[in-house]
Amino acid sequence: MVPLHRRPAIPTGARQWALFLLLLTPGGALRSQSAAPQAQDGAVMMGPVEVTAQKEAQLNSIDRKVYNVGRDIQASTGSAADVLQNIPSVEIDIDGNVSLRGDPSVQILVDGQTSAQMGTRTRADALAQMPADRIERIEVITNPSAKYKPDGTGGIINIVTKKGRARGYSGSARVTVGNRRRYGLNAGGNFNPGPFNVYGSYALRQDDRPRSTVDQRSYVDPVTGLEASTRSRTVEESRPFTQYGQAGVDYKAGPDDKFRESVDFSYRTFDRHSLEHDTIADSLGVATTDYQRSRYDPENEGDVDSTTSYEHDFSGDDRVLTVDLELEHHAETERNHYVSIYATPAGPPLQEYIRVAANEPSAELKAEYVDKAGGSSRLELGFDGTDDRSTQDHLDLVQDPRTGAWASNPQVTNSFYMDQSVAALYATYRRSWGKLGVLAGARLESVELRTDQITAAVAQEQRYTSLYPSLHLAYDLTDTGQIQLNYSHRVRRPESDDLNPYPRYQDPYNLSAGNPSLRPEETHSLEAGYQYRSGDTTYLATAYYRQSYDSFTQVSRYVSSTTLLTTQENLGSSRSGGLEAAATASPIDKMTLNASGNLFYSQIDASNLGYSTRQSAVAWSGKASVEYALSKASMFQLNANYSAKRLTPQGYREPSFVANAGFKHEFRERRLTVVATVSDLFNSLKYETRLNTPLLRDDVTRRRSARIVYLGLVYSFGASKAKPKDDPLQYDNQP
Repeated sequence: MVPLHRRPAIPTGARQWALFLLLLTPGGALRSQSAAPQAQDGAVMMGPVEVTAQKEAQLNSIDRKVYNVGRDIQASTGSAADVLQNIPSVEIDIDGNVSLRGDPSVQILVDGQTSAQMGTRTRADALAQMPADRIERIEVITNPSAKYKPDGTGGIINIVTKKGRARGYSGSARVTVGNRRRYGLNAGGNFNPGPFNVYGSYALRQDDRPRSTVDQRSYVDPVTGLEASTRSRTVEESRPFTQYGQAGVDYKAGPDDKFRESVDFSYRTFDRHSLEHDTIADSLGVATTDYQRSRYDPENEGDVDSTTSYEHDFSGDDRVLTVDLELEHHAETERNHYVSIYATPAGPPLQEYIRVAANEPSAELKAEYVDKAGGSSRLELGFDGTDDRSTQDHLDLVQDPRTGAWASNPQVTNSFYMDQSVAALYATYRRSWGKLGVLAGARLESVELRTDQITAAVAQEQRYTSLYPSLHLAYDLTDTGQIQLNYSHRVRRPESDDLNPYPRYQDPYNLSAGNPSLRPEETHSLEAGYQYRSGDTTYLATAYYRQSYDSFTQVSRYVSSTTLLTTQENLGSSRSGGLEAAATASPIDKMTLNASGNLFYSQIDASNLGYSTRQSAVAWSGKASVEYALSKASMFQLNANYSAKRLTPQGYREPSFVANAGFKHEFRERRLTVVATVSDLFNSLKYETRLNTPLLRDDVTRRRSARIVYLGLVYSFGASKAKPKDDPLQYDNQP
């Protein structure tokens, strides 16, 4: 990393850096393998020179860690979720849920912009289907500055996508095939004659997701004291088909004005088939209910996003004004067809139809003024206004087995509307004094939240104003060592699913509902870190601490002898802290090792929910990968991820482990690349949760199918050749 106060005004690309350093060699001459002959006029006659360089795997700036996924040779065949799984600090479980240092409240941005499809309800599917080869780098911002929205108590993950900017034309085409009829196609390119740049891409992905779930539950009736038990086993098969597209144009109207217009779309269809076998037994172990329930669910989900940008550079003053308008619409529909066939007690088949439809339009207007005329300082002033709306319609129809007539279930059928507007003003100031770098800021937000449970005719409204400060300090101890200290105030606001009190369910045993009384979660985050960087070796160590109030947590309660209702509740308080470390080194020639680990302590106070006053636990997680260059054209990679036992308010989550391997070989001057990956080498990926209270015990184990194999072929053409280090392959370890 180039320290904040030492950044020179020269090209920052890897090749430009190498060329710049060579120009500074003694005598101002570039050295090649053969001696350069002298011209008669005293000038140097240079022979052929080839400058080679590669991007660093990770960079640590004053407010974020940047991971160039090109060093991970696994992204050509996988998804965005696969890439994130190998990023330090980030964890993704088998359900696709993302957490950052164990905190599931994470804001995920795409190219610095919010997206409706990256909301808590839809992000798992969106990340699992987003092609990994669209990604250029991942930015992990655990303590964001006031420039960013404070949403997400865990921090921000920013996915930066590739956009061609080379002069002339360039592009690439990819095809991948996998077992169980998986495949993917991707093509993209750009044309840049000078004053404007036109780019576009299109990708499609056919996935396959076999899943199995075993749920064993026992319950003690508080009145009779008798115990009943249930066992449910579900086998599911689904085949998501996703299409992605992007088109845009950048236009430089003059020396001071730039315009950009881009449109992105994604469309996903998702046919789900499942068969569930349920039994209920009394205290003597005698089965009182035994039946099978089949499900057919064709889903579709679409997103359209338009971004219009204008940038004005005040000539010669290092002052820039940027205005962005983003319009987005997210829509999804699922149609569940259920048929239940009872063996005990015997009876006619029962049919049920559940339709869930959601529409979420959003608009965001941003204006930012940047003044860096001070040389070593940078001032940012901005306005950020957003309006997010959500309409949800739930329809539940049940067929009378005697008459065949369909009737609406009033306990589930409902319509819910939410409108949240946020107006924010922010200011950040960056300055360096010798070896000390400072980034300070504050963000003032005014929030207006309106909800309307249309079916129940209950409308609510909230208004509040909050201040979110941030502070980042960096100090260079030596040329290779730097320490950092930073603080931020974050918030987690309820989403529409969190607030709608009507229950939602996909089987008779499990219901979920929102909590209209749910309050925003507030978190104060503090961390201190040290970085050592010398040549190919990098060491990072960070100590962090979080104090949260009104934390969100899932609480499950019985509403009958067999049915479990899960809702969101506010904890009294919670605190966590830990030590995170990461290292990159090359112990021998042609080998690179990457390792990271997180040891953390968490304590929760759930006394307001009727549980023990405090619960605490120590857990850890680790990731490691090894890359070995078999030759100049071939590389092998092996990586592994482990997560230890985790505490929950009502129980715990068991450890998990997964390992992957990949191989890459290049042909035709690196324009043609063949990649192969095998995910979950040991078929160990599963998700186990244990819920244990005085009246209720629930053990759930979820697994996916056996290992997944992919073979990919990549061809690059045009002005810019594909670099082997920047063109990864990836595993599919997602649901």
